[in-house]
Amino acid sequence: MTKLDAKKFEPSAGTNSLVMGLMGLGVVTFGAGLIMNPVRAWQAYLVYHTMFLGLGLGALFFLVVHYLAGAGWNVAVRRVTESLVSYVFFAAVFSLVFLFGVSKIYPWTNHAFMESSHILHGKIGYFGTMFFSARVVLFFAVVMFFAWRLLANSTQQDEEGGVELRNAQKPLSAMFLVLFAPLFTMFAIDTIKSLDPKWFSTMFGVYVFIGFVQGSVAALIIITKMLQKHGYLGVVNENHFHDMGKYLIGFSIFWAYIGVSQYLLIWYANLPEETGYYLQRQVPGWVGWTILLPIVRFVAPFLLLLPMQAKRRSNYLVKVAYLVMFGCWLDLFWMIMPNFSASFSVSIWDFGFALGFLGFFAFAVRRFLASHNTVPVKDPFLHETLHHHVY
Repeated sequence: MTKLDAKKFEPSAGTNSLVMGLMGLGVVTFGAGLIMNPVRAWQAYLVYHTMFLGLGLGALFFLVVHYLAGAGWNVAVRRVTESLVSYVFFAAVFSLVFLFGVSKIYPWTNHAFMESSHILHGKIGYFGTMFFSARVVLFFAVVMFFAWRLLANSTQQDEEGGVELRNAQKPLSAMFLVLFAPLFTMFAIDTIKSLDPKWFSTMFGVYVFIGFVQGSVAALIIITKMLQKHGYLGVVNENHFHDMGKYLIGFSIFWAYIGVSQYLLIWYANLPEETGYYLQRQVPGWVGWTILLPIVRFVAPFLLLLPMQAKRRSNYLVKVAYLVMFGCWLDLFWMIMPNFSASFSVSIWDFGFALGFLGFFAFAVRRFLASHNTVPVKDPFLHETLHHHVY
């Protein structure tokens, strides 16, 4: 019989010091960047803010689809998923901070630039700093409301039990998905695609979204294994890892499908306002990374996870998850930085912001897990996750 150990996470003093140190490094990097090289600092800020925000948004999607499906197997890892979701509240603050750097990196803030091309004339009304800010606020208001209600119902159920709170999650999840689909597309266009306002793509929102979901599954696997190494989540076994591994390979395939679909639509249309995006990434300074990207985001995870036992061995699965996380970073870097540089280069600002945002992300995850049981002890589907068998 599986022993249920749902105690709250108790981080060590060393872990707390490390997290605080990373957060402090991020703040120092931000301050130094604003003084020494504000343009490059805001570019790095956008890359790493978006990356860790994506982990939270992907986890939120992962959470609601399991509520809608009435899934029970994922109850064992649901609290970890919720800890990732909790980061969106921190990310909302970072997005408000980012609004102060919009004029430094988005070309559409330059009125003369928008007037310089006929392609841009019809976009002048959409791309404005005030309207952009209003859209960002709207997006986070919706995301935070549903994240707050879903997390509150889940943690409250630990005290009250019953099925009422669990049943309330399904309509909340359905409403969230209806609103999230158009709002996320708008958000992806605003924050990333508008770095090149002349570019057109009808699939960009889906491309960014599925990349976020793939990354969040990889983060879920990594954090779950970390907790197990410290004596938590004893209820999670090879069957749960098997399912998470199937999601990881499945979303890797879906990412490749969307990426190829976007490329082919642009390739056979052969319109100048569309092809420039890929031509910009096929120059000598970027072509090697363009080739590497599908390898680390699709080819390698697909081949490494294809055997059944590969998905059931948690130590092996974690290594693949780290590779996927690298692919997530490379993908965002590849989408954002060619707009500013003709060749791949990593600066001190990249290291500082990467570690800083990692610190804030770890703080949010640690804070949530330290405040709540690591397993939902009174979920009505708990018995399913305790007796979960894949085959």
